[in-house]
Amino acid sequence: MAREVISTSILMIATVVAVTAAIMVILPAVKDLAHSYTSVSGNLNERVETDMEIIFIKVTNTSTTVNVYFWVKNTGSTRLDTDLIRLSDIFFTSNSAYLHYTGSDSDVSFTIENGDGDNYWEKGETLKFAVENINVAQMPQDEYLLTFVLYNGVRANDYFSW
Repeated sequence: MAREVISTSILMIATVVAVTAAIMVILPAVKDLAHSYTSVSGNLNERVETDMEIIFIKVTNTSTTVNVYFWVKNTGSTRLDTDLIRLSDIFFTSNSAYLHYTGSDSDVSFTIENGDGDNYWEKGETLKFAVENINVAQMPQDEYLLTFVLYNGVRANDYFSW
């Protein structure tokens, strides 16, 4: 009888140790997994709330340079700091040309028009972008697709020709 009690006690202690070890290994993994889902959910929510529309494009040129101005309206509920706008990408593509700029390039400038004076692009406000001094050889006369992409991947497209 004493052997059975000792054997049962040893098995119980071994079971408790094994369960404790399993919990110590599984709990951090579950916590990391939950954090990943929370992060993905937050990024998706930000993308869903971000929306914009290119409302106007104007092109001016000389014999050697082209300047492209375009206005983008914030139609979403996301409020973007100007530092995040500098992380944006601007693409001009046609059958004969492909140009890529970022919001922080020296030939690119932007201002918030009809804003409230702060450094945030908010719902209803318009960004005016200027991409200036493009060499005519790099951007010959053609029909172009302007693609404006924010730092989080949300994009707006519009066609223009010059």
